Order: sequence, then structure tokens, then C-alpha cells
Amino acid sequence: MDLAPLREQVARSLLALESAIARLVEALSHGDFSVQLENATTERSAVRKICEAYSTIDYAMTDDVNVSPVCLGLIGVNADTLKCAQAVNTAKAKFKALCAPLQGIRVRIPVKGEKSPTKAIPAIRVILRNIQRSDLNLLAAYRKIPILSGPPATVTYTRANTRSVYRKTIDEIAAMLSNMESPAAIADRARLETLDRRVTHLALPRYHYANIRANVLYARLDPRGRGRIQISAELPLMYATGRRHQPPEVHFPVETETASKPQRTRESKLEAEPFLSSLPVYRYR
Repeated sequence: MDLAPLREQVARSLLALESAIARLVEALSHGDFSVQLENATTERSAVRKICEAYSTIDYAMTDDVNVSPVCLGLIGVNADTLKCAQAVNTAKAKFKALCAPLQGIRVRIPVKGEKSPTKAIPAIRVILRNIQRSDLNLLAAYRKIPILSGPPATVTYTRANTRSVYRKTIDEIAAMLSNMESPAAIADRARLETLDRRVTHLALPRYHYANIRANVLYARLDPRGRGRIQISAELPLMYATGRRHQPPEVHFPVETETASKPQRTRESKLEAEPFLSSLPVYRYR
């Protein structure tokens, strides 16, 4: 697979994203805004933390893989700053549209000190290595700034520990196994062949993660006629203040209360034991 044309496209798209983020940070750094941030002591420190949350798209040395920064809060901005945030989200959407399909394409690269001379990794990671951006956190680069479509009256945050489950076709699972040469993968390929033809999909769960949601009650109906919404809120919410601005009432999650509540367990749609050994693949009940 020739990655040279894609390498140039990814580099240009990433540069456009970083330029849009820089313009937003510049606008936030020189304005007067209404800010409410969890664990912030001063308005200046709150704005600084918000700028860091919006602009951090690279892994730090101690960061875990597939984890992006979490910063709970709200910031009310003027129309010009809101346009900058919308431009960032547009750049993020274009970058994701270009890079996400490359995540599923595997490219073999030489590996030193391993039993196998080559290793299959996503094509997008090969490209990022080639453009000297192997530290890029794709999850953070894809994650959009949550922009509210109206002024909020109250915002209540909730935390939940959840996991992603991807519904994969048998052919997609077979393609993933084809890049693996371990004895377990060879046995799994044979087991996949024994599946009943009526089984068309399998489940591929991924890691558990903290899912943070904001329950927003608008001060008035938004342009779509909604009075309340629930949105993903790992990044600070942004909204236009308008002429008559009234700061919203914000309820941040309380860790002690969360820990004391009994955990609810939902009946899983997946079988208890994995169907394959080399991949965490499950059959549906």
C-alpha cells in the first residue's frame, strides 16, 4: 500500500487542526469570560486549564494509551470565540474522516528484538511515525468541543464506568486474525470456520473507561425546540453568553457519593466466556 499521498494529506489536515486550536487558545487567553470549572481556585487558572484541555492532543510521557484529558466545567464566550471553537470542531471532523478508515488497515513494519521479524500495526500509526508525530493522541484529536446551542440554566455531571463493544462481521474478525501468526490465532481461524452460517456477527469489547455525561437544562428552548439534553462532557462545555447572561447552576460529581452507591449491573447481551483466545471476541446470546 502506497502511504506517500496519504502521508501528505494527514500532515496537512493535522496542521489545519493545530492552527484552528491555536486561534481558539489565543481568543480564550485574551478575553473576559464566564467560567465555572471543577477544582479551580481563580478565574485565570480556570481559563488556563480550559485552554490546556482544548489544546492537548499529544500523549505525555506518563499518559496511558487510548485515554484523553478530562476537564469538567463550562465557559461562556462571545460570538467570535464561539466561531473559533466551531472551526476547531470542523477541523477535527475532517481529520477524523481522513484518519479513522486508516485505523482498520494493517501495515507490517520491521521489529527489532522480537520473535517475528515484522509486526502489523494500523496504517495511521505508520503515517504518524513517518511525519514525526507518533505521540499524537488520536482520541483527543478526534474529540470535539461540546458546544451548547443555548444558554444553560443548570448542568449536572454524572460518571459511569462503561466499555465500548464493536459489532463485527465474521469477515472483519477473519481479517484481524489474518495479521496474527500465533498458535492461538491459527486455532481461532479454524474455530471461526466452524461457526454456524446463521451467525453473521460477533462482539469485540474494548477497554473500560470513565464515561462522563452532562445533563443540561436550558434557560429557554434551543433552536431545535429542546429544553434539556444529555451530552458527553469530557471537555469543558462552551456556550454563547448573550447580552443578558445569568451564570448557570452547576453540580459536579461527588466522588464519595458515587463510591457509596450500590453498583447496578445490567444483563449482558454477550456470552460469559470469550469465543476466541487470541482476540477478546464474544458471541451474542
